[in-house]
Amino acid sequence: MISQSQVIITVVLMLMTTFLYFNQSSLNKEMESATSITDFGAKGDGTSDDTKPIRDAIESISKAGGGVVTIPKGTYMIDAIQSVHLMDNVTLDFKPGSIFKAIPNDASNYAILSIHDVENVKVTGKPKIQGERAQHTGETGEWGFGISIKGATDIYIENANIVDCWGDGIYIGPTKSQNYSENIVIKDPLLENNRRQGISVISVKNLKITDPVINNTSGTDPQSGIDIEPNSNTEHLENIEIVNLSSKNNEGFGFQIYLENFENSKNQVSITVDTSKNITDGISISKTDNIKGEIKIGDEQFLPDL
Repeated sequence: MISQSQVIITVVLMLMTTFLYFNQSSLNKEMESATSITDFGAKGDGTSDDTKPIRDAIESISKAGGGVVTIPKGTYMIDAIQSVHLMDNVTLDFKPGSIFKAIPNDASNYAILSIHDVENVKVTGKPKIQGERAQHTGETGEWGFGISIKGATDIYIENANIVDCWGDGIYIGPTKSQNYSENIVIKDPLLENNRRQGISVISVKNLKITDPVINNTSGTDPQSGIDIEPNSNTEHLENIEIVNLSSKNNEGFGFQIYLENFENSKNQVSITVDTSKNITDGISISKTDNIKGEIKIGDEQFLPDL
């Protein structure tokens, strides 16, 4: 006859076995969901076109349910017209000394890194993204982006150093399927020597940019550090927070808001900049007639006269 103590011991052993099995399965899954772009043939030699192997690595991880794609030290040449497209549930982790560098082109618009119509994406580590404005072979357009975020949800980007783009360092806006991006966090970006803007904000809900440093934007208007400027009054500028912006030597302004296209919108504006003390190249807020909501910079509020 089996005693009560034997039953208890048996149950405990079964529970421990089950726990160990699922814990090991989870560990194996985590290990399986990490890969290096070099496993897919990326060379990082500063000469080879590494666009396809990087895209293949991202697609493989996304199809497996998500995980980390590692970028080892090296200079990876990117066909920015084709772009590196991030996919759902992928973290792109840049190791120190790794660079995505655009191959010179004549396109009026491009994106070295595209985050479009996806969710749960991270760009981590020490990402450096370099455009090709000095080698650009065309003369038209102003939409060559370092990172393009459009119609995306739950995006986190840290320590991005984005330089020399034909247009903007970072662009945040809509797609045809979703006319805003949502839940975007950009931490400690450094944006320098981009041609049109450091960061353009077109349509977004819940954007937080902390400790951005944006310098030396020049080449084609507006030439500002951060420009918040929707393209239509159906877009969104909701819960935008800029923390400790530092800017200098931008040809336009360090920070600007231009709302002509947002006039008579049903959507309210909510924009907060915590301080202006490190914005050395000016602030511009214009075309705020018939705009609902709140714009606050430091202790100063800009409320529309309706």
